[in-house]
Amino acid sequence: MGQSIQEGDHREKMNVGEVWFVEFPYEDDLTQFKPRPCIVLDIEKLEVLSIKVTSQDARDDYDVPIFKWRESHLDKPSFARVSKTILLKKESFLKKLGDIHRDDFNNIVRKFMEYNSEN
Repeated sequence: MGQSIQEGDHREKMNVGEVWFVEFPYEDDLTQFKPRPCIVLDIEKLEVLSIKVTSQDARDDYDVPIFKWRESHLDKPSFARVSKTILLKKESFLKKLGDIHRDDFNNIVRKFMEYNSEN
């Protein structure tokens, strides 16, 4: 779905639109992590712009349902929590799960752009 990054380990070919299992920092304590899926939104030299994925119910209009969650290799119905977008170090990426379906990715990007223009 986009650009790739060459690395010497399991993140050898990271692409925009992929779903990865990562060490995602807790909101109230950024030194603590919870392993969870995320969606790669953009790739920079040292960090990756990532969107938190959750199986919790939607909290607001910025929680985008992932309709094709099975095709994305997620375990259960999930939401992309656009309001919880964060730059993560590449070392935080543990394992690639799959690719987000193009329709879901387009919905997420559209909502991400809307969120950024309003906040």
